[in-house]
Amino acid sequence: MANHGHQDSSFKGGESFFRSVLASMETVYLNRNPTAKSILELVRSVDDEQICYDHFAFRTFGVNDHGIDSMARIFLDFGYVQREELRFPAKKLKAFWFSPPKIQNSDIGIGVNGPLPRIFISELLVDELSPQAQEIIRKYTDISGNGNKYAALASCFGSLTWEKPSYSEFQVLASESEYAAWTLVNGYALNHVTISTHRLKSHLRSIKSLNDFIEENGYKLNSEGGVLKG
Repeated sequence: MANHGHQDSSFKGGESFFRSVLASMETVYLNRNPTAKSILELVRSVDDEQICYDHFAFRTFGVNDHGIDSMARIFLDFGYVQREELRFPAKKLKAFWFSPPKIQNSDIGIGVNGPLPRIFISELLVDELSPQAQEIIRKYTDISGNGNKYAALASCFGSLTWEKPSYSEFQVLASESEYAAWTLVNGYALNHVTISTHRLKSHLRSIKSLNDFIEENGYKLNSEGGVLKG
């Protein structure tokens, strides 16, 4: 019988299953962010088959057990390791990043089938928002109930674990926190991805060259987050 063990691997569970989870999250993201999808295709046209992801980023509400831990669970279960805590006081956020497990021959593939991305999960410190904003967020996380236990599933489907919010409530949150408004309507969906420029083989491996190339082709880069932010 063939030995499918990985002596140098710290990965836990079925690798093909986990990569299919990442692929589903990626599909939801690219379908909702056609500009990001177009930029990826643009880079591939120059650096075919060399695109790998640096990190995936997710947003959560730090209330009613719908925060970082709810989204982190699946990554920890498959061998990721929680690293430093990050704080963003002006935006009322905290976050952790998670380093991927070691997998033999992971440098061979591309995209979600290449080196596993780092994971960044942030949470909004809901208690620091206005009473009105808190009430709205608590209302929907209450509706979610045990939905926090299925954060990864919701992310794969691009589904909310609570009911579709009203536009008026979205506007209330948007006036106070872009993060809160985005999370209310997108839930656990992948927020943004970044590509590993150092793995590119062409002149685009320089971040400045890559950014210039993207802008020369008519795209305006988001000043926050990654090269491919939704």
